[in-house]
Amino acid sequence: MSNNEEKRNANVHQDRNRTAKQGHQRFDDLGLTKRNAEYMFKFSQALNATKLSGEVKANTIDTMLAELKDGQKSGKTARNMWGTVEQKVQNTVNPPQKEVGVMGANYWPNAAYNTLMFFMIFTLLYGITSMMAKNANTNTTMGITGIIVSSLVAGATIPLVSNLFDPKAKHRYSGWIRVLFLIGLFLVWMVIFFGAAVIPRVINPIMPPAVDIILGVIAALGMWYIKRNYSISNTIF
Repeated sequence: MSNNEEKRNANVHQDRNRTAKQGHQRFDDLGLTKRNAEYMFKFSQALNATKLSGEVKANTIDTMLAELKDGQKSGKTARNMWGTVEQKVQNTVNPPQKEVGVMGANYWPNAAYNTLMFFMIFTLLYGITSMMAKNANTNTTMGITGIIVSSLVAGATIPLVSNLFDPKAKHRYSGWIRVLFLIGLFLVWMVIFFGAAVIPRVINPIMPPAVDIILGVIAALGMWYIKRNYSISNTIF
């Protein structure tokens, strides 16, 4: 090997040592124990070798550092908290699926959003068609109580159906049980929907077209508010 090659290899080796030292220094200056700092350094190197985005990598490191500093107060180590470096990298790249129940996460905001959505659809549909029709047939128009009941049932079941068949979730119940549950929900909704149409007009009055349209607009505003303030993922639109 020539002198030039030896010098080049020596420089490369020095650069690697300098980079490694800087990487160690980054975690040594954060108040971590020597063992935890070494763990974070090795994890950071392994994480950088993955195809995750830079933002995800940075957020992962920041989150781990915050948890580790808190864990150190009670004597925990990084390995106690996350296993080996290889295990933590694997769980970061391919997070384990979380088991979800029938209702799933964030159920109530999604149910409220879907309820308002169906209420908006029904009220605008009946309001606009009644306003446009010269001789509207009140027998085919659902009263306000029927609209509310149908919207509540539909809004409550849409998130359930979405959660039951979410491919990204680990389900508590087997596939055939979930299918039977879905069939049951559909039958219940159909019975309530058609039953709502025959509720006596005394307690189920038909609103004037203008009132239906106003109620539909209010429902749309409610949907906008919920979607702006909550994570809405289980909906048909």
